[in-house]
Amino acid sequence: MSLLTRVRGLGRVGSGRTEVGHAVLVHAADGGTAEARALAASLPADPEHDLVVADLPPGAPVEVWESFASALPKGRRPVRLVPGRHPREVGPHVARWLADRLGRAVLAPCGLVHHGVTGSLFVHSGPNSGWVWFPPGRPPEWEAKRFPRPAWESPAFAEPRKVGAGTVAEPLPAGVWLRPDDADDSFAVGRAGLTRTLPCRPDALVVVLGSPGAADLDPAEVAAFCHGLPPEVLATAWFVPYGGVALPPGAVPGQALADLLGAEVRCSTGLPVASPDGTEVHALRPDGTLGRTTIAQGFAHRPRGGAAEPPPPRLCAYQPPVAGLGEMAPGVYWYAPDTVIEVVAAGLWVRPADTTATAAAARTAPLDPDRNLVLYEALDPAHADRLRVLAQSLLERFDHATLLTTALMPTTALPTPPRPRAEPLEPTAGAAPADPAQAGRPVSRPAAESPAGQGEAAETSLPLLSRMMETVTTRIPGSGHPRGSGDDRSR
Repeated sequence: MSLLTRVRGLGRVGSGRTEVGHAVLVHAADGGTAEARALAASLPADPEHDLVVADLPPGAPVEVWESFASALPKGRRPVRLVPGRHPREVGPHVARWLADRLGRAVLAPCGLVHHGVTGSLFVHSGPNSGWVWFPPGRPPEWEAKRFPRPAWESPAFAEPRKVGAGTVAEPLPAGVWLRPDDADDSFAVGRAGLTRTLPCRPDALVVVLGSPGAADLDPAEVAAFCHGLPPEVLATAWFVPYGGVALPPGAVPGQALADLLGAEVRCSTGLPVASPDGTEVHALRPDGTLGRTTIAQGFAHRPRGGAAEPPPPRLCAYQPPVAGLGEMAPGVYWYAPDTVIEVVAAGLWVRPADTTATAAAARTAPLDPDRNLVLYEALDPAHADRLRVLAQSLLERFDHATLLTTALMPTTALPTPPRPRAEPLEPTAGAAPADPAQAGRPVSRPAAESPAGQGEAAETSLPLLSRMMETVTTRIPGSGHPRGSGDDRSR
């Protein structure tokens, strides 16, 4: 179809505008492209704007944009303009022209638009990129990087910036990536993966720590970044260990940060991965590739407060072992009248309902990125056989993919957990630590070595599947006027 025909198609409002999900898709008379339709269908609702997807070719001439403007729904509500085709960019001159042409404010992306699997949109491709507010006849203003706009969004998470001597804080759709200050090209693969798969949580900033194969982060610089966060942001933050953090022997990043900040710190057990069906957490191998999905998804680490040993981590995010079980305590489910299943870092622990002598070993067994352990309590020979049978019956309730990455093991095969050898790190100078009752939260990096390789071998070693993979308004330079009460933007 010729460009002229498509322009004429856009001019026919009845055939050039279609409601798709929460958006209005403006397209040619042929119904538009599959790419733009899929994008429009995935977008979340925007209560403050008319959400409009422009199914236009890159670099479309002014005639096409004139037809586009004619096809838009009438009204005074501001328009959020989303480019529907790759590369998803709109020139600032187009957005300014459109605002003046319509006589209504336009919120348009300045920079490349990254589309997440959950429909979120992240605008980032250099300085001052983001969603920009174009009021008619007035200078533009920077608005945000992310849509939907999370509660923690602010200019502090909009541009790359140095943290200390060797760390860079780089914006991501989900939050920020603390990585070594090395050549930018060396992080291209990690950046693409984190941008595409890591879900943006509207209520919680995600802080990714380090990069596989790169230099370890200085924990003091990580703590300095955290001290600079607003208390309410730190209080809800999640930390994702992606690379290394330079720590003494026996220390883990989550506990080290909790001690440095004097606050509870929440850490993920792997990399959260978004899909249209929800979010899973995948354990990470040392090279950064994705391993199995984890049942225990996150732990909270509390500061030791001068004690020689830190408090045990608290399970704070997890999946149920199987459907239909009653939960007697967080992460603990009834499986028989006297038997429970407890979610632990390594997988699941089938045990008597009362506490057992091997609790420390079972709860501290390290996470294996490729194998989920189903542990059964075996210290008491009089009950070991029955608990083993119950554990085997649990395996029968797993789906095929989970079963292929699961091994059955008695707790007597676990090594005795070592006493912590690391001295607590001294809190960094500067801002006062966050209130422990409100503070944010990180995790230890998954161990690469399987616990089954120590002590007695696992009873069942099943084959593995193939390895996988504040709100502060700022102005664009040159903008001389703040947003006034005369704007027709909805609040």
